[in-house]
Amino acid sequence: MKKNCLAVAICFLISGCIPGGSSQNSRFYNTTSEIDSALSSTYTNSIAVFRVQMPKFMDKPQIISRNKEDVQISVSEYNRWVEPLSILYTRTLMENLNSLLPNAPVEIAAGNYQSSRHVFVDIIKLDTLWNYKVILDAWYTIKTDKDEIIVRRKFSDSIPLKNSYANLVKAHSKLLGNLSKSIADSLIKYDRN
Repeated sequence: MKKNCLAVAICFLISGCIPGGSSQNSRFYNTTSEIDSALSSTYTNSIAVFRVQMPKFMDKPQIISRNKEDVQISVSEYNRWVEPLSILYTRTLMENLNSLLPNAPVEIAAGNYQSSRHVFVDIIKLDTLWNYKVILDAWYTIKTDKDEIIVRRKFSDSIPLKNSYANLVKAHSKLLGNLSKSIADSLIKYDRN
């Protein structure tokens, strides 16, 4: 009986379930705005950014990646986004549009919003390939407050990626910045008052 208890205790200690056992600490990452200057100070339409849509397997806190030559996806339990990726992308997109169009009120569409322009983003592909690049393919749609489509456009871009999570986060932030610039350009170009 004592041998069985000792064996169970050793198993718990090895697996890190008992205080004093070692377990890896999680690291949490956040995208940031990569916008350094405004595109227009004269654009003033109010903008509502709807939650970014993406495939469910991507929309989680764990960071998903793979090697260039591999089809197997890795889900890191110890390297995580601070929140589900669609929420993080939505918030960063809103911050970027605020910087790009400083005189246009920008909000996340929730509850009772009164914005004259509505921005929708659907992520089609978001591929993180270690030692190669991060690839983003998305469709974005801009509508009026009367649900009329102003523009629907495909966005595709990629950023080189080295083998570190810090570089991965920077690549995601840059891609979001480039997507935001494309959306802001379309808001300005196809402005209909």
